[in-house]
Amino acid sequence: MAPAIYLETYGCQMNFADTEMILGHVGDSGYVRTVDPTLADVILLNTCAIREHAEERVIGRLTDLARLKAARPGMVLGMAGCMAQHHRSAVTRRVPMLDFVVGPDAYRRLPALLDVIRSARTRTTDFRAAADDDPNSTPAQRGARIATDVRLDPSEDYADLRSARTPGAVRAWVTVIRGCDKFCTFCVVPYVRGRERSLPVDAVLRQVRAAVADGASEVVFLGQTVNAYRDGACDFAELLQRAAATPGLARLRFTSPHPADVTPALIDVMRDVPVIAPQLHLPVQSGSDAVLARMARGYTVAAFRDLVARVRDTVPDVALSTDVIVGFPGETGADYDATYRLLEELRFDQAYLYKYSPRSLTRAATWEDSVPDAEKSRRLSAVIALQERIAAERNRAWIGRSVEVLVEGPARRPAGHVAGKTPQYTTAVVNGDAAPGTIVRGTVIAATGHTLIASADAPAAALDLAG
Repeated sequence: MAPAIYLETYGCQMNFADTEMILGHVGDSGYVRTVDPTLADVILLNTCAIREHAEERVIGRLTDLARLKAARPGMVLGMAGCMAQHHRSAVTRRVPMLDFVVGPDAYRRLPALLDVIRSARTRTTDFRAAADDDPNSTPAQRGARIATDVRLDPSEDYADLRSARTPGAVRAWVTVIRGCDKFCTFCVVPYVRGRERSLPVDAVLRQVRAAVADGASEVVFLGQTVNAYRDGACDFAELLQRAAATPGLARLRFTSPHPADVTPALIDVMRDVPVIAPQLHLPVQSGSDAVLARMARGYTVAAFRDLVARVRDTVPDVALSTDVIVGFPGETGADYDATYRLLEELRFDQAYLYKYSPRSLTRAATWEDSVPDAEKSRRLSAVIALQERIAAERNRAWIGRSVEVLVEGPARRPAGHVAGKTPQYTTAVVNGDAAPGTIVRGTVIAATGHTLIASADAPAAALDLAG
């Protein structure tokens, strides 16, 4: 009987794309996926190290899943991804039943690692024992050898590995660039995912064609700095243009770009190619030049403001989203006020808002965390309330307009509606029935800060009869 693998994913879209790739790769080595962890021979959590809360969730979940090993002899438990790269020693101390740890550049070697572990039916001694290297581990942990493969590989792009996407899924994720060269002072990504390396353009286009052949109507290009993509003479703008020509592709979008790498050519291709969605994520992080300099973001507030104006002037009906961190080390009340005012001024359609928490390995983690947590929470609550109001106002501006909705499935509510995304990536519900992957048109009749409610437009034939 083929061994079964159960996989849970935490974190960003790139982790979900990596999960699909892991499943495809181990599937080619004879593993089958199960959605029931009690039936698994291998349990693997693909993890994130960006937020402290995510780490605690993963450790709690690993602890729960470790209890299954007592009831299923031979089951092995592993952790993959950014948290595996970043906090492997701490996790192995807290979850001593963990059998193996693999970093983001080790997935190609995962089938061989699993074969070694499962054939031994004990913790393998063939790989470096992380617990043995940790002076804080207990004697019992130092005797329990954990298979560890966290070597960063500057040449690994996984371009030739197959992804096990769900056939018929409406949206497909395609990683086009791995790693990051920006080294923002708050961000651990360059340390856990390595330096930037772009996939060959032919490999990207091959993945797009495969996703569409599997039924995807929309493809999303992924990268920590996705618009830094370059393969020889092909930059990100050209990659978008070439991918958009894929027959059967309804929409193409991307995340997450860096503002410093948004070129005039990228803005123009968003305007000129209808398949490319009019949606752009521009993480500003702060409205203070002093804080942006300490973050090593590579732009000023004035440059960011000019970029927003150019995008909005060029791309009709473009939706802009952003990221903001409040309470960064050294952020004064005046710095925070500048951020609040910038959000008021630029009026993003959506914003991901966070309070700063230090990440080890980063430069900012060595600085004094100068803003008390209670003050961070107050600042965060204020910008959330502001953004909720702005998002609701911007969504209400769509009332009376017709929108195209890429259907993802039945709406949770109200009954008799389908739900999906507009080109601006706004959630919309439309009355009626339509298959996932189809595009329906409706006139917006109501809106909240998060959702448009639309009434399905009458078919053209019906309109002709009415006339």
